[in-house]
Amino acid sequence: MKKKIVSLILIILILQYFCIFVFANDSITNEITNSTTNSIADELEKQKEDVENKLEEANTELEYVQDELSDTMLKVQETEDKILKYQKEVDELGEKMETLQKSIDESTAKLEIASQNYEEKSDLLAKRLVAMYEAGDTQYLDVLLKSNSITEFISRYYIIQEVAEYDSILINEVEQEKNNIETTKQKLENEQAEIKIIKAKNEQTTIVLSNMQTLQKSYISELSEDEKKLQEQITEYKNDQAEIERQILLATNVIDPDIQYTGGEMLWPVAISGTVITSDYGVREHPIQGIVKEHTGIDIGNTPTGSPVVAAADGVVTYAGWLGGYGNCVMINHGDGVVTLYGHGNKILTSVNKEVKQGETIMEVGSTGNSTGPHLHFEVRVNGTCTSPWQFVKAPTS
Repeated sequence: MKKKIVSLILIILILQYFCIFVFANDSITNEITNSTTNSIADELEKQKEDVENKLEEANTELEYVQDELSDTMLKVQETEDKILKYQKEVDELGEKMETLQKSIDESTAKLEIASQNYEEKSDLLAKRLVAMYEAGDTQYLDVLLKSNSITEFISRYYIIQEVAEYDSILINEVEQEKNNIETTKQKLENEQAEIKIIKAKNEQTTIVLSNMQTLQKSYISELSEDEKKLQEQITEYKNDQAEIERQILLATNVIDPDIQYTGGEMLWPVAISGTVITSDYGVREHPIQGIVKEHTGIDIGNTPTGSPVVAAADGVVTYAGWLGGYGNCVMINHGDGVVTLYGHGNKILTSVNKEVKQGETIMEVGSTGNSTGPHLHFEVRVNGTCTSPWQFVKAPTS
């Protein structure tokens, strides 16, 4: 029994550092804490104090309480964090190289077309200049004086004007093509230089990543069977969280040029009276795990299941579906990098790419994902970074 309790403490302690999401009602925390034994509560309180002392301002790097994990287990976790970091860098560098290579291919094709047009028009212009030189200055005057009537004179005059205008246009086109070639060449040179740097950095990062993976395998081989099983769970959890964050960033980065956030107060996202804030934005005690963790939004409670969740402002839905710990989740892009997120819904009532108006119902309040009871988790992200929702909304007075 004691071994099971210690294992439970270890799992709760470790998962705290990987969870990036938010959960409900601080009041429910007391029920969970009371349902555990006094020894577990005392141990969690000790861990809570340790973590609180170690929290960094940004609170973005994972930390581990060393007196609860073996040295080898700590090394596995630390190397795994570095592996995830380097893997992310490799993926991002790969995407940059792919984008740059596509641009280089387009620039190369554009340069070939511009060079061909330049050669053709330059050759034509050269022939026109030779013909004009050989004809002499009196060519156009002779043509006009040989007219047999005033009508023929006017007709020839307009023809001469058109020829002169064509020559002027041809000269401008040759000059424009020349400028296009120079601009494209410069762009191509810059892109080729940049991709060389990115390739070199990608190769270096890949080597470091490979070394970290080899080092981690060595550490894992020294773990006990119980620790290996726990490590597999941790790795799976970390990968899930990384994928969820990737999906959030993808949805956040969707840009609609027709959307522009003009500022002003957003609407309270739960359309019923009597709501309360059960967990505020910022550092707080986790209601499920009983530890300290940064809360990336606000939890709005006293909201029965099925209560209407509404769009805080006009925008376009960029995500509508299940999102790990967020449960049923909706994200709305309001333009200018401002995105709102609504989590733990019972039922989603909107769809991706749909334009929604402020106050339009998009979801029902629920308790899906990592949640202890019906509530809405409301988040505001600016250019992908979580920020205090209180800069955008004001809680209702009643």
